Amino acid sequence: MVIQESALKLYLTLCEVEGLIEDEPYRASSKIPDYLTQMFIFFSLPSSVRLEWVRRFL
Repeated sequence: MVIQESALKLYLTLCEVEGLIEDEPYRASSKIPDYLTQMFIFFSLPSSVRLEWVRRFL
């Protein structure tokens, strides 16, 4: 997945993470692209650990 595709897909993917509340997908999608390595890590994680990863990132 190229960088631009990842950035475009990020918000929608964050919205699918069960347990994120209200503005967390928006806040994370506005911060994660500033750190490309973190974006690649997020997409490489299994869905079962994404919630905890995002919460720690925020």
